Amino acid sequence: MLAAGRFRLRWLGLALLPIVILWLGYAGWESSARFRGRTVARFELAHGRYEILTLGLPTPWRPEFARHLEERYGIKLRVVAGCIVSESLLEYVAGYNAVMALRAHRKFGRNVIEEVSLEEMEIWKARAEGAGR
Repeated sequence: MLAAGRFRLRWLGLALLPIVILWLGYAGWESSARFRGRTVARFELAHGRYEILTLGLPTPWRPEFARHLEERYGIKLRVVAGCIVSESLLEYVAGYNAVMALRAHRKFGRNVIEEVSLEEMEIWKARAEGAGR
């Protein structure tokens, strides 16, 4: 009788092992999002690709911002998600963009991403005010 109980306990442990392994793998994957974003960004830069990731509700000037950023500085803008995003994706994008923005700042000597964004926002606001008159 005692041997049967040990057998059941061992069988239960073996049955739960894959679930525990999957859960630990998922938790590790989720918690490593910022690190993965930074690593992928370094890989892209090593291959000469500059790109900024964006997500969420788009600003009205995003198309012009993307076009000018690529034309002037060779930095592409890639939309990776809409308004509904996971915490993991937010962390990934933050890590990726931090590396890209720092390298772009070093290359051009200033924050060209912020510069172009503000410039396009001002142009859009001026157009919107002009159209409202």
